[in-house]
Parts: sequence; structure tokens; C-alpha cells
Amino acid sequence: MKKLMGILISIFCTLACSDQEGDIPTLEVGQDFTDSNVRIISIDTFSVELSTFKFDSINTSNSNRLLLGQYHDDVFGIIRASNYFELTPSDYSLPDDAELDSIAMILGYDRYFYSDTTRICQVNIHVLTDDVIPEDDVFYNTSVLPFESIPIVSRSYSPKPFKEDSLHVSLPRDFGQNIFDKIKDGDIEDDEELRRNFKGFSLQPGENDNASIVGFSKNQENTYLRFFYTVPGEFGDDEETFDLFIDPATISPTSFNNIKSNVSNTFLDSLVDQEINASSDDTNNRSYIQAGVGYVTRIQFPSIHKIYDIPGTGTILNATLQIKPPPQTFDDLLPIRDSLSVDIADQNNDLVDRLFNGRGNVFATINQENVEFNEVIYEIPIGFYLEQELEEAPLVDNSLVLFSQDFNQTVDRILLEGESSSDFKARLILTYAIYDEE
Repeated sequence: MKKLMGILISIFCTLACSDQEGDIPTLEVGQDFTDSNVRIISIDTFSVELSTFKFDSINTSNSNRLLLGQYHDDVFGIIRASNYFELTPSDYSLPDDAELDSIAMILGYDRYFYSDTTRICQVNIHVLTDDVIPEDDVFYNTSVLPFESIPIVSRSYSPKPFKEDSLHVSLPRDFGQNIFDKIKDGDIEDDEELRRNFKGFSLQPGENDNASIVGFSKNQENTYLRFFYTVPGEFGDDEETFDLFIDPATISPTSFNNIKSNVSNTFLDSLVDQEINASSDDTNNRSYIQAGVGYVTRIQFPSIHKIYDIPGTGTILNATLQIKPPPQTFDDLLPIRDSLSVDIADQNNDLVDRLFNGRGNVFATINQENVEFNEVIYEIPIGFYLEQELEEAPLVDNSLVLFSQDFNQTVDRILLEGESSSDFKARLILTYAIYDEE
């Protein structure tokens, strides 16, 4: 037994020295182990099942950005992002002789965008008619609040998230005059009094926009409602500013993104409940991920327990799942991430844990060696996960779930080849050590 353990430790050390857990040495049966009665075999015939499901809701009130825009996607339909937020000042003090000159909404770019920013899009600023107070302590991508149907301003613009710091939208002076005067006169002295006079804003894209979705920062240094005013000075009027901003220090959330897609007449329109799975066999031999909206890829290994049919006692040395995004489904306007998050879900598609191994959290990462040959393949080391699944008694109906990082504050999308794809079948490559063979 000690000799066996020494051999296995040696094998594990060899595997651990690889840069990627999937970069395993190719070992023929009996190679270097003829005296140990240990066989090392590589297996890639275990079935892999991919499907897609959609989260009922995603918490978007704890994100760091405001999302705004709309674009049309050939697969996911019309993707639309709007936002809702409350504003507050650092204090309620204005000079008695202050005179309002103008008012503007400054939206600071945070450099996130998705789809085509060269196209003109629209921002419609609506005044909320209800307080920004969540029913369940958080807001979701499905949450909405009522607002005035007619925007106080509509502005067409060409997003420049890397060329400009912010988008400047002038608002009607009359809109801000009442708020400004009440703060100056002491009629508004705290947040509650401000809410009674001004609930906040909702930024909505144009109904017919087909452009991009852009990220704006929530930081008060970047995004704010600014009042430009003057006060008489000894040598003329002095120009000053007074800002309202999204307060990050509040316990209850004061902003959120509403993110949705119109998938009518597509194979995704059947996913109306989180417990419904659409097999890749029924969805064009592909599975799907769409951040913000909630689509994720679900993966199971229904035949993995057949490993016990192999004669003898054995152990998994290494297991790598390979999945490929079809190259025609992503480009510079619809890019994919270098890595994807991997969680474990139960039979109801509720997330129960992160995927991890002895090195920490596990991600699906692109094999850079394949990229050199113009082939993008995600690889996921899942040996530790499979060992745990095999040890479960009774058997559980767990699955792996893939989704993009920043899932609650982006709209990144990705398509993955299914297990029956004619171009590249999702596959599990497993290295197995057999000892005490009968």
C-alpha cells in the first residue's frame, strides 16, 4: 500500500507541475509502472449533457454601474437595459443669495459597453413617481418603479466610453428651480423632505434603438445631478455648483438596473421558470449564457458512474471538461470573456456553492495554446468535483453552471457547442489510475 501511495503521489506531482490542470502527460497502459500493477488510462467517452436555464431574477442593486441602452441580437432578441436611482446631496446648505443658472445630469462612463457604439442611441430622463424602496431589501433585474410617462428631456448621443469622461445632458432650468429654492430657503433639510419633492430618475433608452448598452459609474465623483449657480461677489458674481448623487453609504439600495430581453418566437421563450432546462439537443446543438438577463449553461455527466464498471479499484487523477464557443458567434462588437465563473447547482437550479479544488476557486479558462491555432476552447478542471459526485450516497442531481463574471452588471453573451454538435462536441477528458486489478 505504501508503494501504491508513493506512485500516486508521484503521478499527482507530475500533474501539478503542469501550467494548466488540463495539460496532463500522455501515459500508455503500464508505462513506467510494470512493477507496480498500476495502469493509467485516458478516457473521453463519458457523456456530457449541456442545457440552458434562466434565473428567475438577479440582484442588480448591489452592482457598481448603471446600464443603459438597447440592441438587437440574432439569438437573444432585443436586449434592453434601463436604470432607476435616488439622489441625495452631501449637505442641505445653499447661500441665501444664490441664483440658479442651469442644471445638468452628468453621467460618467465606466468604460463598459456591449455591441455597436458607433450607432446613435437615445437617453430619456424620466422623473420617478414612487420612492426607491425595495420590497425584499434588494432590487432585481426584473424590478421596475413608476415614472412620469413624458421624459423631462430626451437626448440623442453617440457613446464614447473611451474617448470622453462623461455624457453631459442639460435639463430644463424650470425642473430644478423648485428643488433649488426649497433647499436654499430651508424647506428641504434632509433626505426624507427631498424625497417628498423629488423621488429620483429613471434613464430609459429609445424604444427603437439598435445600438449598444453602455455602463455609467455610480461613484459620486463621476455621476451626479449638478446645479450651476452664482452668488454676488466683491468683484462680480462667483460661479458655484451644488450636486446630488447616488449615495453608496445607505443600508437600503438606492439604485438598480432593469435588464430584459424579448425572445418571442425563439427557442428560449420556453424558459419561463428557473427549474426549466432546455437541452442543447433542442436548441440548435448549443447552450447559452446571457449576463444581466439571466441565461446560463447547465452541465451534467450522466454516465460518470459507469467508471465503476472498469475492473479493479481506481482513482481519478485528472479530469478536464472542454467546451468550444462557435467562432462565428463572437467578434469585436460581441466579445467573449477569457474566463467564466463555475458554480454548483442543485436539482432546482439553485446555486449552492462555487466550484473549487485544492488550488481555490475554479474557472473556465481559454486554453491559450489553442488560441495560437485560431481555436478558442474553454477548459475546466473538474477532477475534484467528480470525485465528490461519485462519493455521494444517495446520488444527487447536481450540475455545473457556467456564467460570465460580473453577471449582475453586464450583458455579455456567449454560445457554447453542445454534446451533439458536428463541429466540436463538448467532451470530458479523464485520466484514471487502476490498481488492485481483478
